[in-house]
Amino acid sequence: MQAHQASYSSTPSPSTPSPETIRITGVVNENWRGKNDPVERRRIQNRLNQRAFRQRQRAGESPKLYKPRAASTPASQHSESEDGNDTTSPGAESSSTSSSEAGSPDSAGCAVNQTRTVTDSYGRVWDELGQLINRNLMTAAATNAQRLGISLAAMQSGIASTSPQIPRAALAALKPIELQHQIVHDPIIDTIPHARLRFNILRAIYNQQIDPAQLSKCIRGSGALENVNGNWQRGGLVVWSTPDQVGSWEISESFLRKWAFLLQGCEDLIAVTNTWRGKRGERLFPASVA
Repeated sequence: MQAHQASYSSTPSPSTPSPETIRITGVVNENWRGKNDPVERRRIQNRLNQRAFRQRQRAGESPKLYKPRAASTPASQHSESEDGNDTTSPGAESSSTSSSEAGSPDSAGCAVNQTRTVTDSYGRVWDELGQLINRNLMTAAATNAQRLGISLAAMQSGIASTSPQIPRAALAALKPIELQHQIVHDPIIDTIPHARLRFNILRAIYNQQIDPAQLSKCIRGSGALENVNGNWQRGGLVVWSTPDQVGSWEISESFLRKWAFLLQGCEDLIAVTNTWRGKRGERLFPASVA
């Protein structure tokens, strides 16, 4: 393959694996009633909620877009009952829950409802706001994937592949660039409505400048809180509205710090992010990334 230049033209590509070849693992040992351990009860219920989420989408039910609440008002966040609705983000692999932990994030912009937190296998903390942010991101990704002809099973699995041929014209912001048909990557990258960012990511993957698994973990873990040098920060991306419009997306500070070189030439995305941050009275990012 020749060295990649900044070209955003589309070319035909082989199709992705058929949905039938990608299996979604079922949940076993799901009877949480009668169990006295609250951690075990919550873990099983989270699994049930995640499976119900996937089943609703496979059945063709329109995804519900959850609007994240302000981080400064965790007490006002919605809390579902154990018999009720989905409480865990689709991408979160819960390992434990806590009611109040020492050292939990509580700084401005990272306030946590400590009565409902989940710690996943990567050590990330999921409060209710983080779970809502992740639901928004994954719902937006599923919506955009459908428009691109990417199956829900492929999107959820994260199995690396090249982009499929699109039977109809895609919206401009989602139209695949040439590299999407040439370089194996997580399908969630295809759902980002910004051609230059997708190009930067795929070029970095091809040149082995980044670990694709780490980037996928970051994006799919959007909303979770991570302890970075003693400071709790929300990572990943945020989607506030119409998923196929770049104006609805926001970059987290953690994402900017870790993946700044991927944002070269993405001044419009940074400007949009600053609009959202300005509304919350937060410090703005530099207008461009050198």
